[in-house]
Amino acid sequence: MPLIKSLKSHRRKKRGEWQHVSLVAGFLAGRHFVGTNDLHYGFWVNGIEPQIRNLPRAQEEYSRFLLEHIPSDAKRILDVGCGAGGLAAKLVERGHYVDCVSPNAFLNQQAKELLGDRARLFDCKYEDYRTSDVYDAIVFCESYQYVNMPKGLDLVTSQLRSGGSLVICDFFRLPLKEKSPISGGHYIDEFQQIVAGYPLTLVEDIDITLQTAPTFTVIDSAFTDVLRPIWDEIGHASVATHPYWSKLAAWFFRRRLAKVKDKYFTHTRSAANFEKFKTYRLMRYVRD
Repeated sequence: MPLIKSLKSHRRKKRGEWQHVSLVAGFLAGRHFVGTNDLHYGFWVNGIEPQIRNLPRAQEEYSRFLLEHIPSDAKRILDVGCGAGGLAAKLVERGHYVDCVSPNAFLNQQAKELLGDRARLFDCKYEDYRTSDVYDAIVFCESYQYVNMPKGLDLVTSQLRSGGSLVICDFFRLPLKEKSPISGGHYIDEFQQIVAGYPLTLVEDIDITLQTAPTFTVIDSAFTDVLRPIWDEIGHASVATHPYWSKLAAWFFRRRLAKVKDKYFTHTRSAANFEKFKTYRLMRYVRD
């Protein structure tokens, strides 16, 4: 058992490191190509066509929707997994006192440049965050999927005042036997079982799967229409200029390369599969 736990812990750590890479890559690509500073999904309401150029507008709609469900009378708010600080900046502008916690050094630097001294930022995982402060609201915007559920809820209930709000806006896995081609997210049924054991009362539960799923139409298009041709051209050039080494590398990394192709170039990371395997929810709980 100790060996199995150690192996699982090692796999989680490796997965976490690559998650940091994907978050930074997503942020930089979005900022450079379409001028967005947010990391979250788009909220694709009627009239917004799911194309890469419309992503900033869809993300603004997402932020607008989320802000509508964060109580405006919450004086002190903790933003868990603040990304590059976009949501925190909007909360500060609305008049809240905001603390942020995140373990991603690069994104934290972006958040500091955006927020300055208008908010406090703590560089650590939420599970390691300790404070004597009590908050009126704690918000997880697409960050709850990275948090250990029991440890996270233990902290939430100790850091949230009675009557305060826990707001989770994130996607969860549906309990299906078929394996999802889209990774990430806690199982929704497991979350519901665990949260039922805490002094938290559900007051809002809004399913926004259909509004967020088109984000994958945009992602799939970017990979298949842009990155796939570049990938193929690199392969052709490698074979032409370094035939021996390219064949050796292709054999040595064949499993990894096959995994990349299957994940990004086969249209399996689609809006339809997101709707099939995931449920994206905004849930607000009130601390008893």
